[in-house]
Amino acid sequence: MDLSGKYNSIAVIEVRIMTLASEGYSVKFNLVSKIMSWRDYYMWNNNFTRAISDDSCALIKESLPKIGIIEWMMAYNDKLTDEIESKFPSQGEWKINIEFEDGTKFESGAEQNFPKDWNSLRSLIEKVTGCSFLLH
Repeated sequence: MDLSGKYNSIAVIEVRIMTLASEGYSVKFNLVSKIMSWRDYYMWNNNFTRAISDDSCALIKESLPKIGIIEWMMAYNDKLTDEIESKFPSQGEWKINIEFEDGTKFESGAEQNFPKDWNSLRSLIEKVTGCSFLLH
């Protein structure tokens, strides 16, 4: 399935990871207004909102199709995770919300099971935000 049109029309993407004790991080990238919001559920005073550079915006748009984030979300929503899921359970959960330019929204997530290529998304987030995106 060709999802290039969907990837090209992502306006906002929000990624959240949380421990079972409701600690973790959330990052929201608005690719239209070029603003990111960081939420630290461990230490609220680490929260911030700031501009995303043109280079970082381009990196996000270029990386998401390579990572296959929409395919993950579709697989998790359809309960077809055998091929994409890590076989090593984690003590946490993830959730991704995407808003497209036409206003439609897509959301997915899971508890204790992360996609195999989660580290690619985590690395992208860390590169753009300059913050660690690992659960403690």
